[in-house]
Amino acid sequence: MTQTATIAAPTPLATDATAGALTIRVEQAITADGNATVASTSAQSDAAPDGLAYVLAQVTITNNGQQLAALSATDFPCTGADGVLRRCPSIALPDPPLDVALAPGESFTGWTAGLVNDVASVVMLFDPAISQGTRFSTAFALTDGAALPTFEQGGEANDLGADISAPAGLGDTIQTASWSLNVTESIDGGVYYDISDYRVQALGDPGTSGWGELGAALGLSITIRNTATQPRFFSWTSLELVADNGEPWNHLLAMTQPLPPASVELLPGATWTGWYGILVQPWATTSLLRFQDSHIDSDPRYISLDGTTGSAPEPTSAEAEALMLGPGELVEVTEETVNVRSTTSASAEIVAEVGLGDQLAIMGPPVEADGYRWYPVEVVADGTAGFIAQDFIAPVSD
Repeated sequence: MTQTATIAAPTPLATDATAGALTIRVEQAITADGNATVASTSAQSDAAPDGLAYVLAQVTITNNGQQLAALSATDFPCTGADGVLRRCPSIALPDPPLDVALAPGESFTGWTAGLVNDVASVVMLFDPAISQGTRFSTAFALTDGAALPTFEQGGEANDLGADISAPAGLGDTIQTASWSLNVTESIDGGVYYDISDYRVQALGDPGTSGWGELGAALGLSITIRNTATQPRFFSWTSLELVADNGEPWNHLLAMTQPLPPASVELLPGATWTGWYGILVQPWATTSLLRFQDSHIDSDPRYISLDGTTGSAPEPTSAEAEALMLGPGELVEVTEETVNVRSTTSASAEIVAEVGLGDQLAIMGPPVEADGYRWYPVEVVADGTAGFIAQDFIAPVSD
């Protein structure tokens, strides 16, 4: 679960910090020699991508609570000067790696790693998959005096591409409440193959062998900026090909992205340019894209790759039968990522992001507004209150 929060000032090495029921201390950090340490730990680990370097941290965690705490190396994203939060990749870590389920009262010391663009100033955040207190309440300086990079934030949202009959084009900058987005280039499957790594090239050169029933690749170079007030991840499902009525071509797969990938986690205000890929089938058109940050984002934007326009999609409705839910009943989230809003509007402030299986308590009767049926809820994990659309919850089974 992800919630709105202010990022804490970085804690120095060998100093205790508190995150919920946990006490966390970074015992030591390896920054300038991170690449050499990873290489010496295992020859099977990939070298750092061009322009990036490995950093490592030895972390001690103590569980002061009453519940089991499951923690892993990927719970500690790192950033350098570019504002990109990169989590521990699939590499061999020094022994022991940080991967533990801590019982109440237990402590554990293990290693984690990250990738950064600048080893001179490295900050590591604590952002676990299973919430431990307020998000981003703990950060650590892996180099002396390191601070989080800051960027110009905000900016007014525009309405470019809001109407599919007047979509944005290549090179146009769309801006919503969460993202600024500019699709700068579209490439075909042959070029996509050439710039990809072994994960795509294992399929064979589409120019000679073809990919048969797998389809063909469509690649997009995009520049994004996080315009929200909290770190956000640009999902590999944010961009979809759509028909001329705005309906997405379902069952098209997102492809492994060439380096640098477009799907990254950015600090507020940070900007990034990377590659995005879609595996296209013969029955799908490739003229129109839809950008939609989440399933209940009420501000979809449309982008034409070749000047094609479409017709306005049908509006959403709240005509579905209401769930029989009363105050105090528990529901669970049925989608990977869903926004909890401050009020009954899909454009209202996001007070929390909840994920598949997260539990919510119903706090009152539903309200129909903005094309959805909304329930007032409280997030069981931390008590955050807000509203969620009925479309993305289901009663918790006994």
